[in-house]
Amino acid sequence: MCGLERLLTLPEAAEYLRIHWKTLQGIASRGEIPAFKVGHVWRFRESDLRTWVDAKVRSSLKTSRRN
Repeated sequence: MCGLERLLTLPEAAEYLRIHWKTLQGIASRGEIPAFKVGHVWRFRESDLRTWVDAKVRSSLKTSRRN
């Protein structure tokens, strides 16, 4: 797998984010997180998850600074 990033399954991505897999499935289904399906199975790139989390943290910090 030279040069290709490993794809995470739904349970692996949920473990990475430390949330229940059904919660992640709902977030992915609503298009709120970068994900795609291979057939009927969700896949996630770890770098996309890191970027998504970083954006959520930055957004949260901006919101808390305004209050």
